[in-house]
Amino acid sequence: MRYSQALSTLNRLHARGGKLGLERINNLLSLMGNPHKEVRAILVGGTNGKGSVTAMISSALIEAGYRVGSFYSPHIDDFRERIQVNNSFIPKRKVVSLFMGIEKKKEKMKEKPTHFEIVTAMACKYFGDEEVDYAVFEVGLGGREDATNALSPFISVITNIGLEHTEALGNSLRSIAHEKAGIIRKNFPVVTAEREKEPLSEIKSECRKKNSPLVIIGKDVLLKKINCSMKGGHFIVRAKKTYDVETSLLGEHQGTNAATAIAVLEHMKIPKRAIENGIKRAHVPGRLEITGKNPLIVMDSAHNPHAFRELKKSLPIFPHKKLILVTGIMKDKDIKKIIGIIAPLSDVIIINKPSLKRAAPPSLILREAKKYNKNVLIVKNVKESLEKAKSLAGKDDLILVAGSMYMLAEARGEK
Repeated sequence: MRYSQALSTLNRLHARGGKLGLERINNLLSLMGNPHKEVRAILVGGTNGKGSVTAMISSALIEAGYRVGSFYSPHIDDFRERIQVNNSFIPKRKVVSLFMGIEKKKEKMKEKPTHFEIVTAMACKYFGDEEVDYAVFEVGLGGREDATNALSPFISVITNIGLEHTEALGNSLRSIAHEKAGIIRKNFPVVTAEREKEPLSEIKSECRKKNSPLVIIGKDVLLKKINCSMKGGHFIVRAKKTYDVETSLLGEHQGTNAATAIAVLEHMKIPKRAIENGIKRAHVPGRLEITGKNPLIVMDSAHNPHAFRELKKSLPIFPHKKLILVTGIMKDKDIKKIIGIIAPLSDVIIINKPSLKRAAPPSLILREAKKYNKNVLIVKNVKESLEKAKSLAGKDDLILVAGSMYMLAEARGEK
């Protein structure tokens, strides 16, 4: 089997969608010899910021001299982004061999594993084969019944809680927090940046039940913004020690992500210099990423109201005359709230439709956008919608591409 064939099969599985539950992943891992039991794991759950926190923790651990596995979901530019060791993508030949091995194992399974479960199992086996010291896993959907929860983390992170995936996780912040708190383990520490009363009380309750010490960003770890610009962020973080932190990842919210990572790394007794240098070097694509100039093009993975509110706060760091928004949104997102946040700031809105069944019809987004802006048009093809934005933009304008990580992948030319 070639890499392209393995990827094509995985893509077909992805198109079928996911399914929560741990029975399939546990069965698959058992057939594989339980490679996940050899991995010292950190689970990073929450609604937003998971990828950035995963990158920051991984980068600092690498800086401290450890061999580190990192697991991200979804990818943007290359499938192999999902599984990395010391920031190097898993080799294509290894993707093929792991996938073929799983294909043989799953013949023995009554209920076949999903795309995400297969990729999670691949990561566990690869990290075991590579004898990593630590593996940092970005949780997929929720936590309690997410495939990554088959691992046994020695630290759990819950970045924040927002109303998302309500059909699977419940329609209140408390119910969603309950699902995400499922990654908490008895007697092992938890770090969260959540501060809202209702979801935080659910996290605290789970920690009490499991005797798990809890560190809260904004209470136990304090953050002060010094400066945020197109060059990066500068923050002071006061935990057990005081850290002078610079981030290459843009936006004020990266200060909170850095503070969250620091709380984890301090518990692991990682040296201060490695923490500061690692956070500065951390990178993950599609997070307020500048991908073009004259006009300025910024791509961001915001895909829910919580993320768009943070995006809105960060827009002033990008000087511009006109803002041209390029967007495509999944139909299971809160389109009304998302558009209500970003449309009033936009001079032109170009709506596309990513090549997924989950993508919202452009007419649905158009109806909401027209409430705030008359200058709205539909260009269904994602790449063509970006080209249209470039044709309309002057050199001092800003093209913002945001709404779905899958749209970003199409806009950039997924490999």
